[in-house]
Amino acid sequence: MRIIEPTSKLRTIELLTRYFEVSYAERTVYRLLPQLMVHKDFIEDAAYQTAKIHFEESFALVLYDVTTLYFESHEPDDDLRARGFSKDSKSQQPQIVIGLLVTAQGFPLKHETYKGNTFEGHTMLGVVKQFQQRHPNTKPIIVADAAMLSQENMQVLESEGYQYIVGARLANGPRTFIHSLTTSLKREDGATIRLSYPNRAYDVICSYSEKRAKKDRREFEKQMIRALEIIARNESGKRTKFVKKSSNHSDSFILDEALKEKAEMLIGIKGYCTNIPQERLSNAEVINYYHGLWRVEQAFRISKTDLKTRPIFHFTHDAIKAHILLCFMGLMMAKFLEIKTGLSIQRVRDILWTVHEAHIKDAFTGKCMTLRTNLAEFNDSKLAQIFKPH
Repeated sequence: MRIIEPTSKLRTIELLTRYFEVSYAERTVYRLLPQLMVHKDFIEDAAYQTAKIHFEESFALVLYDVTTLYFESHEPDDDLRARGFSKDSKSQQPQIVIGLLVTAQGFPLKHETYKGNTFEGHTMLGVVKQFQQRHPNTKPIIVADAAMLSQENMQVLESEGYQYIVGARLANGPRTFIHSLTTSLKREDGATIRLSYPNRAYDVICSYSEKRAKKDRREFEKQMIRALEIIARNESGKRTKFVKKSSNHSDSFILDEALKEKAEMLIGIKGYCTNIPQERLSNAEVINYYHGLWRVEQAFRISKTDLKTRPIFHFTHDAIKAHILLCFMGLMMAKFLEIKTGLSIQRVRDILWTVHEAHIKDAFTGKCMTLRTNLAEFNDSKLAQIFKPH
């Protein structure tokens, strides 16, 4: 039902009865919903087996990212629903953080729910370890964005034998390192360079893009204008880049020349950290694997938009997690259909809604007759290979 018509649990019960003659009592559903969580491992194992059997997945590479889901409420609690950095621009409402692990094709494998103010960089290791424990024969390359980059994460991954590709926060690096890479990297579209990061066991691969340079230059100029305006008004500019407090006068603010210089040097440059040697993966392959993270972002968009995972209306923790698990199963089905057919989930829904049948009962004879809509559109689609109505 999350795919056919994602809606509230109460309306879902009504629609199940209307469309499929499957009946549930309202109280039964809400009483049993939290008990769904005992099946979480079984469901995620089914996801693993589906990817392995139907998509011939070798799990050589997995992608990880997080998102936030907000509640239709303004009251947080102490254990799960909390205010934090919102990816939905709902900072005044409590939320939860969801970590999601997917295959290189974007098929979901595992998810975890965290308190709404959890730093996303603290979520990755737990999900990766749990996946490894459930499937000890796999040792995939972990791909994640720069928010997951921390010395602790890198050390743990390396100590446990993982290989990883993670976005680099170049602006946080030493000035000498930034100067070295910017002078060595050619300012030509598509140019790359690989350098060892100082006092770290990984390399940093940097690439230059003309398109990125134009975007970075526009953003840099906007930030500079904003910074100079703030300084002219002698305001703190807490959320403004390139502004810092004067060391000579504690009540005045000046331009952060060091940060400005770093930002200027890095215009058009994107970095990637990896402990995979160049002999195994070239610079281009590392960058290509990292760009696959759009698959996780797409999975989140499907969950939020097509499956309407949020806003969340539940309050008890078990019910909240059960709702997320139901939506995870919906995402499994949605991605299965998308990968198998090449159709978006919205297109799948549109085609499925063309399939109707009416059951007419003769009041005198008691005989039933079934009338079906024209199935031409359905039969012409790849869905017909998966769903075979009789």
